[in-house]
Amino acid sequence: MAENSSKHRVLIVGAGIGGLVLAQCLRKQSIPFDVFERDDGPAARSGWAIGIHTLLDELVSSVPNDLPPFEDSVNHLTPLNLQVQLSLYLKDGRRVVQSTPESRIVRANRLRLRTWLSDRIPIQWGKRLLRVEEVDDKVKLHFEDGTQATGDILVGADGVNSVVREHVLRRPNKETLNTIPATMIIGETTLSGERFERQLSLGHSCYAKSAVDASYFLFVGLSQTSQNGTNGQYYWFVVRKDDEAGKEDHWLRSASQLEKLEHALKLTSPLDPRFTEIIRETPESGILKHSQVLRDIEIDELPTGRITLLGDAAHTMTPFRGEGGVHAIRDALNLGKALGQLNSNECSEIKSLLGLYQEEMLERGVLAVRGSRNAQKVNSGEDGDARVWNRAPVEAPEENILLKDCLPGYVYT
Repeated sequence: MAENSSKHRVLIVGAGIGGLVLAQCLRKQSIPFDVFERDDGPAARSGWAIGIHTLLDELVSSVPNDLPPFEDSVNHLTPLNLQVQLSLYLKDGRRVVQSTPESRIVRANRLRLRTWLSDRIPIQWGKRLLRVEEVDDKVKLHFEDGTQATGDILVGADGVNSVVREHVLRRPNKETLNTIPATMIIGETTLSGERFERQLSLGHSCYAKSAVDASYFLFVGLSQTSQNGTNGQYYWFVVRKDDEAGKEDHWLRSASQLEKLEHALKLTSPLDPRFTEIIRETPESGILKHSQVLRDIEIDELPTGRITLLGDAAHTMTPFRGEGGVHAIRDALNLGKALGQLNSNECSEIKSLLGLYQEEMLERGVLAVRGSRNAQKVNSGEDGDARVWNRAPVEAPEENILLKDCLPGYVYT
């Protein structure tokens, strides 16, 4: 990476989507940076898929032009000739949000996206941050492996349980994170042939179905399509309101994979069988073992200085509106611009520019956190306005997707 030695050095803790977008923005501006990631390698954390909208053109124009073509590299539907689409089956009928030429949406497989963003970025893997130290005009990081790193500016992109956030707020995460009164059972499976077609017909990319009594909702998403387009890797989760979700002795903490699967099947049994097929087709081994405790955070104000936050570290939110990743990208783009405007390492200039970044980021983040929290009720079937990928869904007829129509040369076996 070509570096301008007169520029400030930026330390980025966290090589998730937000941290890597920021790194690419800095690389384009020849601003020196270091990226530290606690995972031991890129395969340690893959994730599923993320809908990217409204900022697509800005994202591509803000990173160096030596990266591979964006959509071809990350699109979860490739090679199928289908548009990105989310369907909602909440009360009556079907409503969708779909990519159009006028309002494009890219649903990116997270591993593919992270791979694209990692191109030419020297990530330092296996770096678990222990503590942060501020010494004069420098920020020093201390890692679990005994190493240290020093820079001029620190960006905490280290997720829900951010160590950098704890340093900035001077409070442990357990005191700032809110536990959401809801439980999730999560499953993964791969479908092909007619089973794959039925899922694509319900929603090209993903869909949500509310409960009859508005007590839970089912979300199903396509993570990625195989290279030959004959099968799709799916994930699903059942989200149910549960005031005891945060308790250490909650039954899901010790439940077996089979017990979780059976509970999901029983809970969703009143639904139309076409919606529960995905659960019935999930093997016991496809149920995630760990129990997901949902949390979010509202931060109204951050001290201004040489340390700032982005993404989940600043505004952890539930996945119920699918907005977390997009807000992390927006944070990174805005912060990249702010850092590019710095002409010196003077603390007053840093405080001024980062203060403006934080003010907008926190205000936007709090609104997104609240909207995502409320989406649990809307998705479950309670009254409220649904909003997906920054758009209101519109009524749409049911579909019957056939692989032979969206995959040239497909032959049924």
